Amino acid sequence: VEMPIIEVKAFERRFEDPETSERLIAKLTDALCDVYGEELRAETWVILDGVAPPHWGFGGEVRK
Repeated sequence: VEMPIIEVKAFERRFEDPETSERLIAKLTDALCDVYGEELRAETWVILDGVAPPHWGFGGEVRK
């Protein structure tokens, strides 16, 4: 069984609004199905992984 997984990592605040997260999941799934075919819709997983800023670093520095 083919099971595409789309994983998005961002600061956890990006995923606080359930409506925004729902729209993002729907649009990412739509984009994948546009490229690979509608038959993958039921098998596509989208994971929104919220990371606390102190656990994320850019350029060797922790984000706050």
